[in-house]
Amino acid sequence: MWKRRNGNYPVEMQTTPMLRVEALEVRYGERRALKGVSFSVERGEVFGVIGPNGAGKTTLIRALSGVVEIAGGEVWIAGRDVRHLNEQERARLVAVVPQARNLPPAFTGQEMVQLGRTPYLNWLGQFSARDWQGVRRAMERAHVLDLADRRLGDLSGGEQQRLLLARALAQEAPLLLLDEPTTHLDLQYQISLLDAVADLAKREGLTVVMTLHDLNLISRYADRLCLLVEGEIKALGTPEMVLEPELLSQVYHVPLQRIRSERGGRPIILPTVL
Repeated sequence: MWKRRNGNYPVEMQTTPMLRVEALEVRYGERRALKGVSFSVERGEVFGVIGPNGAGKTTLIRALSGVVEIAGGEVWIAGRDVRHLNEQERARLVAVVPQARNLPPAFTGQEMVQLGRTPYLNWLGQFSARDWQGVRRAMERAHVLDLADRRLGDLSGGEQQRLLLARALAQEAPLLLLDEPTTHLDLQYQISLLDAVADLAKREGLTVVMTLHDLNLISRYADRLCLLVEGEIKALGTPEMVLEPELLSQVYHVPLQRIRSERGGRPIILPTVL
């Protein structure tokens, strides 16, 4: 059974995690891209995935969203085994913000966001009043109302990225996956976008899983972190536990040190001054 909690995101009445991953494996031919990955994410939690290039971060997002086939293990979303979900059911449970690339240049911003309502449309593709409200609300939250009538081909990468967030929010799914969402964004819009995502998690119970290269941004926003290295989890826990300078120095092959932010005491990772 489902209910609404603090907003538009449906959540199960049971206390199961929103996302549960057990012994997940993904293969590309003979290469194991993910090797026995296991973790869970609670409702309303912001879960960050970090790691060097080639660690498997994007593969993990693609596996959770159903883009790549799972070779082994299990993925459960809101208590449901994803192997038993059809495309529409999955789209109502999980929304994805990919890295902006190869978007249809002739689409307007609003047309891009409207795609987020696809799981709810009838067979004629007709929009209801609720669908139009969902589109506008998503665009307001992603601060892209000013891009509604502009063509994607005329927009910067950062503007396109913000529209992809709005499209995902229009799905009203309880689980949001973001793959490097701050790519191409100026610092002002990085903070604005991540503030919006964190606020949705806090106020409305939206569950967030996102990958980021910027260790200090992820430290600021994530409740817990997962460090991936060559397809395996090397550390899992709070930012304080995972952002350990000795471990990170080994993983990223550069000497690092940790200080604390003046506000909030979150760990900040910096190169060691030689």
